[in-house]
Amino acid sequence: MDSTAVDSLGLRLDDLDRAWAQELGAWLAQHWPAHRAAIRAAAPTERDGALRAWQSELAEARYAAIGWPEEFGGRAATTTQQLLFHLALGEHRAMPATGRIGLNLCGPTLISHGTPEQQELFLRPMLHGEHLWCQGFSEPDAGSDLASLRTRGVVDGEELVITGQKIWTSGADRADWMFALVRTDPAAAKRDGISFVLVPMDAAGVDVRPIRQISGDSGFSEVFLDEVRVPLANVVGGLDNGWSVTRTTLANERAVLFLGQQVALTSTMRKIVAQAKEDLPGRPRAAADPALRDRIAGAWIETELVRINGMRNLAKVLDGQNPGPEGAMSKLFGQHVEQHVHELALDLGGGAAVLERGAEDAPYDGKWALGWLRTRASTIGGGTSEIQRNILAERVLGMPRDPWADA
Repeated sequence: MDSTAVDSLGLRLDDLDRAWAQELGAWLAQHWPAHRAAIRAAAPTERDGALRAWQSELAEARYAAIGWPEEFGGRAATTTQQLLFHLALGEHRAMPATGRIGLNLCGPTLISHGTPEQQELFLRPMLHGEHLWCQGFSEPDAGSDLASLRTRGVVDGEELVITGQKIWTSGADRADWMFALVRTDPAAAKRDGISFVLVPMDAAGVDVRPIRQISGDSGFSEVFLDEVRVPLANVVGGLDNGWSVTRTTLANERAVLFLGQQVALTSTMRKIVAQAKEDLPGRPRAAADPALRDRIAGAWIETELVRINGMRNLAKVLDGQNPGPEGAMSKLFGQHVEQHVHELALDLGGGAAVLERGAEDAPYDGKWALGWLRTRASTIGGGTSEIQRNILAERVLGMPRDPWADA
């Protein structure tokens, strides 16, 4: 593994970790190239199958969900080993498992709160890419304030009848299952009376409507639930106990969030520096402009600050502690940095940088224009910047809670 990448995160590896990383690197070098070729050659209608096949290959080698316990098909990998895994993927330019929403969020939740029957039924297909999952949490009036959700679940015999709407549901248009929060006791307090439910996406009454974004992608969808019947056996952790169950899900969502962000930012900064040294058609190289050089230096410093804050939180995890509310800083500051970096990339590329993919003379095949458009949502998705500031103000600085939070 590239020692520069390891050094950039400040990791100190023992002999076992180094051997683990070498084994992983050799495996990726042997198995990834054929799958990369298959994924690139696949027609749009066949790409999903090619991605699932790669996940199945990862699962067979116990690399699909390395943090899972060994008895469930994982490797019980340490936090350091999980970091090394992501670094190795970046070094080999290999894709992670396509079903990582299920693997990273729902899987650990089922391992912690699921019944043996639920674990037996859902974990293996999730691991091998036979079932892809989406997260049904956000609603039109319950995004950052998740506890105000209104989707209802009414018990009818041995079934739960669900009616409501979810929005900004990533990957819903290709998912086989959704783990959703449903209000099952409307008379209970705001954070009580909520259940964590597993919903098949092919059930009668489920309507998925992709949302076209400014970037042209449709990675999010609206999901309408019209009297969808789900067995009570699909409730995880018991009726009305969903808020407690969800804390496990959200903890896993933030566990190593900064790492993917750091790897992506570092890669983008390297490309920006390389582009600044190039002579572009009709304009001198950007590195000759003192103002642009100053902006590049500033962006590099911001990227390093994201790394340092992430390493501070990682040190807590490695020491057996909860990273705490300071983790909100990685989300808040890091995603503003994403926007700054892509704005810089557009400016360095000149007028041609706004060309879309496939356009002649588009730098990096339109990567900067697409990245800039996608990062407009960075400060909204996964908890808005305003919510992250509230977390830091209340839980780090000790300021009073907003009145609406307990309404």
